[in-house]
Formats: sequence, C-alpha cells, structure tokens
Amino acid sequence: MGLRVKGFAVGGKSWWSIKDLSLDVRPGVLHMVLGERDTGKTALLEALAGMRREERGSISIGEGEHEATVADRQRRVRLVPQECGPTQLTVSERLLLARPPRWLGIAIHRRRGEEQAKSLAARVGLESLLDVPVEALRPLERRLVEIAAAVGEQPALLALDEPTSELGPHEARQLFAILAAIVDQDKIPVVYTSTWPRDAYPGAAAVTILRRGEAPETVLTAKVTESALIERWTGGQMRRAPTGPHTPGDALMRVEDLVIEGRGRETSLAGVSFEVKASEVLAVVGAPADGLSLLHDVLLGHRAPKRGSIQFLGKELVHSPRRHRVEAGISFVNPPVARDQSLREFSVEENLILGQTHRGPFAKRGWLKFDSIHGNAVRSLSDFEVPDARPRDRLGSLGLGARQRVVIAREVLRNPVLLVARSPAQGLGLEAQEYVRKTLVLQCERGSGLLWLTEDPEEALRVADRLAVLAAGRLVWIPVTEILTREMIIDEMAGTAA
Repeated sequence: MGLRVKGFAVGGKSWWSIKDLSLDVRPGVLHMVLGERDTGKTALLEALAGMRREERGSISIGEGEHEATVADRQRRVRLVPQECGPTQLTVSERLLLARPPRWLGIAIHRRRGEEQAKSLAARVGLESLLDVPVEALRPLERRLVEIAAAVGEQPALLALDEPTSELGPHEARQLFAILAAIVDQDKIPVVYTSTWPRDAYPGAAAVTILRRGEAPETVLTAKVTESALIERWTGGQMRRAPTGPHTPGDALMRVEDLVIEGRGRETSLAGVSFEVKASEVLAVVGAPADGLSLLHDVLLGHRAPKRGSIQFLGKELVHSPRRHRVEAGISFVNPPVARDQSLREFSVEENLILGQTHRGPFAKRGWLKFDSIHGNAVRSLSDFEVPDARPRDRLGSLGLGARQRVVIAREVLRNPVLLVARSPAQGLGLEAQEYVRKTLVLQCERGSGLLWLTEDPEEALRVADRLAVLAAGRLVWIPVTEILTREMIIDEMAGTAA
C-alpha cells in the first residue's frame, strides 16, 4: 500500500477548507490535486507531511492499515513547497544536506557525500551543474534540485505543492517526465497540486478536484480527457471561446531593441522589438525564465535595460519609474497573488483608490473626500460583480478571485490608454479566469491597447489579435489563424517547431 486517506477534513476560517476526502495512491503512481488557489490544496499536503493536524479522518502510509501519527508523517513524508527559501549553497551542497553520509557517526564523509550528490543530480539531469549556486538556477532546475533532495531522503511519500507555478508548459512536461521515471524506479507514491488541468496528462493516474464549499471528487485520467476534466471541474457550465478579432488603431507603445542580461541561468533578452496598437491585443507567450519575467520587469520600470527604447505616445519611458508610467496612461494588472498591486490589510475601498489620492476626485487640497471614496467603492463592487464584498471589508478577507476583480476594477476605471496584463488569471478557477479575460478585453474594445504577457498558450489563443512566442530571448511571431493550436505554440517555446 502507498497512501490511503479516509474521511479527511481540514479546517479553514469559518468553513471547511476540505471535507470528506478519501483517496488511495499506490506506490510508483502520480496523483494530482486540482483546484484554484485558496481551496485547501496546501493544507492537504501539510497534513500529509505532519505539518498540520487534520480535523477528522485518517491517513495511512506504507505497509499495513494502521493510521500514521503526526510524528510518523514528519519522519516519512517529504513536502516540496511552492516557494523554497533563498540559499547560498551550490547544487552539490544542497543535495549533500539531504542525507549526509557520516564518518564514525560524527563527521560528514566528504568523498561519499560528493558521490551521493552527483548520483542524485544525475537522476534529474543536473550533474553538470553541481558547482552552480542554487539561486542562479532556472525555476525548473531549482524545482528539480528540491525533488532530488527529497528523493535522496528515501521518503514513503513525496508531496509537491504547485511544482509548475513558475514554469512554462514545455518545462512542466520535462519536470513530470523526470518525476515519473524516479517514482517508477523507487516505487513511492506522489501527490502534487496544480491549478492547470493540463498537468494531469499524461503522467497522473488520477485527479482529485477541490471546489470551495463542495465535496472533493476523484476521477481516473484513463477515463476522462483533459477537456472532460475541465468540464467536471467547472460543472459543465464553462464554454471558453476566443474574444477577437479587433481592428487595430495607431501605435501606442514602441519597444525597440531591448537588451537586458538575466540573473544566473535565466535567459537574457537579446534585442526584443514590438509595438502595441490601440484597440488590439498583443499576446506574448513565454516561460518566466525564458525572458517573460525580464520583459515584465522592464515594462514596470523595475529594471533598466542595457540597451533599447520604450516609447509611449512618442515619449521615452525607458528610465522612468512605474509611477510616471501610470500617470502617462499605462495601467498594470499582475497575477492575482502579486504583492505589488494591492494591500491585503487595507479595506476594499482603500484598495480601489491606490495611487489616486494626490488629486481629485478622491482628494482636495490634501484632504481625502471620504464620501467620494465610499461611493466609488459601492459603484465598483456593483459594476464589476464582486461577490459578497462590502466597501469597508478587509481585502485579505475576500477570495482570490474577488480580490483580482477589485484590482481590475481600479485599473479599468482609470480608462488607461494602454493595459499591460501579466498572467492576470493565474491560479483562478475557470469561471473567474473567463471574467478576467472578458473584462480586460472589453477595455481594449473601448480603444485601449492591451499587451498580454502569459505562460499559458491557451490563454493567448483566446485573447490575441497578434501573437509572439518569447524563446531564447527573442520574439518569434506566429500568425493567429484557425489552425493555430496550443501544441504548435508549445513547440515554439521549446524550440522544437518544424
């Protein structure tokens, strides 16, 4: 037996995060837990690893039917978290910590330790990077190092919290291929979480679907296609369709010959050029480490390029701070979990006026106009259909989808000339994703330009009038036609297109 969970429940604030969960995972098998953020996925993994106590139910690991105590789970389960803390260690040193061989039971046996680290690195294809600092690695490589370290401790169960959250789809496939080979050889069960239905295929044997306020449901991937899985997740109510095409207007932003060096093994931008026009959606697809994060940082004003130009309405902005770019007419919508677009401890109405308190209509002569602020919040919550939210509610008390609607309401109501959206629906359920897409594209239909940066080829296909793939630090332009598919985009991202 591998892992058996019966009648499991773990509590949240005023609701059950997960209730009545039962599942079986055999040795050498991958099992995916699918759900949007804030549905209890991390809480489940923490309970399996003995880091959190379940409210009720039982967890059995390994041989026999006896229930595993918290101490048993802490000893026998290894959890690879979504975010690993910074470390100055090299790959070899990090892997040596996994299970250091001892000499006379006291000191670390150096030679055997180096051999062990090299063996673990070889299992994930990183044997050539043993002397490279972990912080200098790409996200995929960092994730593989942590998997190798966890496997090196010979666990009875391996748990991975959203291992593909920083990866492009081609990198996710590489990770799961390596993981499947490891667990098949070691015969250990694996439970991993994801917000992407695609991550279940082809490796996972089964998927447990989590929905807030509903009982979990487990389906076998051999019996459902990816499309059918999406239908099960959304209750069969979602029909996703493209939003375009649009008729482009004049050029609003011109980016020319951007060159910026990546950190560590991150891909550098090597002469990126494009323009965004009024009333059109330009989608740029790429993995974060392939230059997408660098491009976003440059557009935000967080990093200055080594060379290149960013002209907006004829004005050079390449060295301007973010505040000046916003005042010029550019709005930014970042991923829902981003910390630089909202303040969770502030109220909803306060978040709706961030960056707008130095002049009217929310301030006059240095004094805030509280009636205007409150009225703006009441109208925004109604117009943007923010569920179960009131103006003076703390933003952090809302669900992730509702928080993102508040951010989108604030940015759209500014009526920007240009919207820069970076994965604005990441981690949301499909209904919330569709709302985010339609709301932002509607602003484009009002005349704004929309630059959409994303790791998700499907998302790009549904919004793009023009589409480019960021690969090896350069843009590869792909005609948006009826025959363009997700697989064709992924091949371009991986550099394997014909």
